Amino acid sequence: MSPRGAAGAQWVRLVLCLAAVHGALALELDQSCVNPDGEAGSCILFRECQPLLTVYNKPINTPDDTEFLQASRCGVSQGKPLVCCAGVVKTTPSLPEPPYCGVQLSDRVYGGQPTKIDEFPWTALIEYEKPNGRFGFHCGGSLINKQYIVTAAHCIVSIPKTWKVHRVRLGEWDLSSSADCEDDFCSTSPIDLDIEKIIVHPGYDTRDQSHINDIALIRFTRQVEYTELVRPICLPLSEAVRTRSHVGLSSFAAGWGKTETASASEKKLKVELNIKNLDECALTYRRSGINLQSTQMCAGGVRGQDTCSGDSGGPLMRQLTGTWYLLGVVSFGPQKCGSAGIPGVYTNVIAYTDWIRNSI
Repeated sequence: MSPRGAAGAQWVRLVLCLAAVHGALALELDQSCVNPDGEAGSCILFRECQPLLTVYNKPINTPDDTEFLQASRCGVSQGKPLVCCAGVVKTTPSLPEPPYCGVQLSDRVYGGQPTKIDEFPWTALIEYEKPNGRFGFHCGGSLINKQYIVTAAHCIVSIPKTWKVHRVRLGEWDLSSSADCEDDFCSTSPIDLDIEKIIVHPGYDTRDQSHINDIALIRFTRQVEYTELVRPICLPLSEAVRTRSHVGLSSFAAGWGKTETASASEKKLKVELNIKNLDECALTYRRSGINLQSTQMCAGGVRGQDTCSGDSGGPLMRQLTGTWYLLGVVSFGPQKCGSAGIPGVYTNVIAYTDWIRNSI
């Protein structure tokens, strides 16, 4: 083997070993970086960085070449090395795609209602200002990039007249404590974000019992930095996800059980729900005069398991090939939560990805 091959192979093995040691996520979500020569660049796949490939493919690598290649490492994405590539300026896309979304630092979804501290780091809480200087969290949402969450339209326009949407909170787990700790890990304080703009889907009608177009966006006044407890979930942007059937498969909803009329848990909860056939679900609701459309989806219908365990406006999500995708937004359900045979209804996010993209 030539010196170039030996140096290159040794470098790639080292990167992959680091990936194994640090787990599936050794990825820098902020793509900007500085290379060993102090030049600005972007953290991209090694195979996409022509300047470093040129060094790697030289007939003979000097010790300086090898050192430069090793010092250029900036992470790993799905087992593939990332390098700081000078002269390449990549900004985070307005709507991130894998591997820059849908990742939590541990994969802990294996039953039980309470979440771990680092589960579903895209879940958001919407805080409302009430009369007499009171405040409260009564809806949820999902972080989709550094400046927006997705929530339900009814969380914005169907609230009491004396309430006002005040702020958005990210990085929360236990509302009863200011600093959350679990298994020797303590988080920083959650982030409270002021609101710059709210975009409610123009087709949402508060008088519509079917809650068609029950989706809204909230823009913060500033961008957030991603941490272990603040990360975006992926939207179903790719054709592979958009065209896949999720009926009969497991999904999860998460939140604090706080809705417009009820308060359940101080800690973030999760509930596992099977996605139901829309036609069968629509037949169930038609008996109550509610007409569901293809822009909606249903999940649940098992006694005692419903999105009363989550938030209005919160996420219905599935994990596909290691990445979490936002498939639904909690909209409405039977008057008695967790009624057998009556699934909850969710806004089908797949039907609104173009609206979201155009709105932001």
